[in-house]
Formats: sequence, C-alpha cells, structure tokens
Amino acid sequence: MPALLGALALQGAMFGACQAGIAALTGRLGQAEQAGLVYAAMGVMSAVAGLAMAAVPERVGARTRWRLATGAALALSLPLPGTTGLPGLYAVVTVLGVAYAPHLITVFGLLERAVAPSRLAEAMGLATSALVGGQALAVAGTGRLAESHGPWTAFTAASTAAGLAFVLALTVRPTTYASGPENALHARVRDTQPH
Repeated sequence: MPALLGALALQGAMFGACQAGIAALTGRLGQAEQAGLVYAAMGVMSAVAGLAMAAVPERVGARTRWRLATGAALALSLPLPGTTGLPGLYAVVTVLGVAYAPHLITVFGLLERAVAPSRLAEAMGLATSALVGGQALAVAGTGRLAESHGPWTAFTAASTAAGLAFVLALTVRPTTYASGPENALHARVRDTQPH
C-alpha cells in the first residue's frame, strides 16, 4: 500500500508541476488567460483515455497496465522542458493527458485489491490525500522555480516525477489482500460440535 500511495503522490506531483509550468509559460508568452484552457485540454484527453480503459482486455493484467501507463507518462512528458510556444504546449500537454487517467484507474484498482474490504474507505481516503498532497507540494515548489528560472524547471520536475513513478511501477510488486477466516467480519463458528 505505501508504494501505491507513493505512485499517486507522484502523479499529483506531475499534475502540480505541469500546472505551474503551464501558468509560467503562458504568462511569459503574454497569454496567461490560456493557462486554464491548456490544462483543460489535458483533462479532456485524460477523460477520453479513462473511458477507453473499458476496452482493454482482461488478459492485460493490472501490473502490466501500471507499467504501461507510467512508461507512457514518462515518454510523453519528455518534450515538456523544451516547449516554448503556445501551439507546442497545447500539443504536448494534450497528448500527455492520455497517460493520466489510465494510471489513476489502475493504481486505485491495485489499491482496492491490496486492502481488507473493511479498510477500503480508509485506503481510498489516503489515496486521494496522497494525490492532492503531491499536487499541492509540487505547485508550491515548482511554481517558485518556474517564476524565477523559467517554465522548463517545472516541466523538468514533472518529467522527473513521471520517471520516479515508472521506476516504482517496474520495481514494486503489489500484493493482493488474502481474505482468510481470521479476517472475517462475522463471529467464528466451530467446525465440530462439542461432545
């Protein structure tokens, strides 16, 4: 579970760093009003990719999907630091959105399998907090960097977070919660009747 929460925190960091970089770049280009639209384009593409996840065959396991999503996020984020114009920003960020929802869906699915049913609400609360916390920390940290050193610093942080998420997906083997009698929510009944 800690590794999955870490994966969500890293995805949040990608969101936050992208947000800071987008705001800084559109501001430098004198088109700050475009920042929300650029971020929205990424969100729309992410939503489309999330809906398309229903078509992924069941034989493609969750660990494989996790690796593919994080690998795609890394590969698609690499052009970010070199992006200097608005058309390029729209193109790179929109395409990057393809990796976001599949990663979220997969990690939440892995998390659901990793915890006891009685702890699911708590686990999902922690997962959401990890995602939002990662985003908040990244916006705070990379926002200052982007303002003082340029948007490329925030975009580099986003790519770094994607790389760390990919390494995590390659190295961690999420476990599945094994429900046994000791984890049952009902009272135990003896296997044999007393004599």
